[in-house]
This record gives sequence, structure tokens and C-alpha cells, in this order.
Amino acid sequence: MNEDFSLGKMSADARLTATFKYYEKTEQDGEIIITACLGDGDVPRLNRGYGLDGNGLWLSLNNLYQSIRGKDDNTAADDIISWCQQYAHPYYASGVIAEYKWDIDKDAEYWNVSTNILGSFTFAVKEMRDDLEKLYRDTLVILMFKKCLNQLDISDDLARITWTNEFADFNSFLTQTHLGKISAYLNEMSGVTMKLGLDENGELKVMPDFHSVFDAARFALSQYVSIPTDYPIAYADRVGVATCECCGRLFIKNGNRQKYCDNPECKKERNRRKSRTAYRRKIQEENDNRWA
Repeated sequence: MNEDFSLGKMSADARLTATFKYYEKTEQDGEIIITACLGDGDVPRLNRGYGLDGNGLWLSLNNLYQSIRGKDDNTAADDIISWCQQYAHPYYASGVIAEYKWDIDKDAEYWNVSTNILGSFTFAVKEMRDDLEKLYRDTLVILMFKKCLNQLDISDDLARITWTNEFADFNSFLTQTHLGKISAYLNEMSGVTMKLGLDENGELKVMPDFHSVFDAARFALSQYVSIPTDYPIAYADRVGVATCECCGRLFIKNGNRQKYCDNPECKKERNRRKSRTAYRRKIQEENDNRWA
């Protein structure tokens, strides 16, 4: 099993999650349904966590939402399946992965019944799309609030929040005017409850009561925005998050000045823009020297 179950650099949730190689998509009552399936004698890969840390999980779900925007459910299902195959099944079926069953990672019969017969690892594309959109909206709005509280310009943030005019006046931010609005928004967000459960060693442990990867992602988002902006990158659980100026996706920065993600095409575009800027500066310098 993968023992890296850190969540935003905190080992907060030691829950077992499953990653399946194969999924089927079917149509039921007009909805596209995604179902994990196993071959004869197969078992899923079990993880302590999600295949990546909490910050990576949070950002990857936001970027998955961006990749399926504008696609129909049948096409979006392919992107969602690819994400599940790489990381983890997004929803936890209650009681399916039993911590006390020590041979669970080898028990093909157990997994055949729960997966192929009971269909415990099944979800609708619409459900996932709705959860992805809610997480994306909350991410953009909360990051905007974070900038507001630090008196930073949020013009670009407001442009991305196209589904509401509720925050249109935040560019002229007045703390005493808008703190109530921020508080009200945060109060409406889904919270994280705690529970007493078994860890990987069969010991009782108080841990977050996550029911899906979205609960874990929101926990990571909450941790990110709760650390002061003026703290350095990589301080405690803090990472730098930015929107790539090329592709528009969220990414974790390696330094405070980084504006582009690590996608090769975005790096090429960065280099092209740097070359154009350098060329314009050279021409301007030559013109200035000519007129001097």
C-alpha cells in the first residue's frame, strides 16, 4: 500500500482509498453512470490517502473541472475516469474498505462482491460535475477574499467569477463593509466533522470524517487560506498557489515570482513572451539612443 497519506503536509486522514484500473460508463435514465470494475482475481490498489498530498488533490480537482467545462457528460466521463485511474475513486462507499480486515489488499473474493456484484464504487457524472463546480467556485471566491483582506488587486479574480455579480464591488474593498459578506459565505460552506475510527494499525484515532475526495480537498483549501499571506512559501503547511498566465489552471508555485505552470506548452509560451518583451525593449532602447 502507498503510505503517503499526507494532507497538505499533515497526516490528517489515514483512510484507505481504492484506485481501480478499469471503469465502465453506461447510460441510465438519461444519465451517464461511471462504475469501477475488476477482472477475475483482480484487486484495486489501496492507498493511505489519495495518491498525492492535500494541496495537490485540491488543485487537481479544480483543474479537472476546467478540463470538462463545455463538454457533454459522455465526453467528460472519459476525463473523470482518467483522473480516477491516476489517483483514487472519488466517493467512499460506507463500510466498504474495512480497516480491521488485514488481508483486504489480497482478498479478490471480497473485492469482486463489493465492486462487481454490489456496485459499491459507482457514481453519476452529473454528481461529480456538481461537486467539482462547487469546489471550483469556493476556491476562486475564497482566494479572492484572501487577496481582499491583504488589500491586493482582484480584477483578474472577478473576471473569472462569471456566474455571479455578488462580489462586483470587491475591487474597491473596504474591510468594514465586506467582512460580513465574507463571514456569511464561509458559514455556508461545507465543514469537516471529526470522528473516532481505526487507523492502519488497528488503533483508535480521532480523524477528519471525509466521505469523498472533495471533503479532503476542502480541508486542504481551508488550511491554505488560514495561513498568513506574508509567511514564506513552504512555511509549515503553506504553499504558493497561482493561476497560470498561459493555460489559466491553478498550480503550486516553486517561487514567489513564478507566473506559469510546469506544463511544457506553458513553458514554451513563457519563453516566447520573454523573447518578445526582450525584443521590444531592445527596439525601444535603440529608438531612445537615436533620439538622445
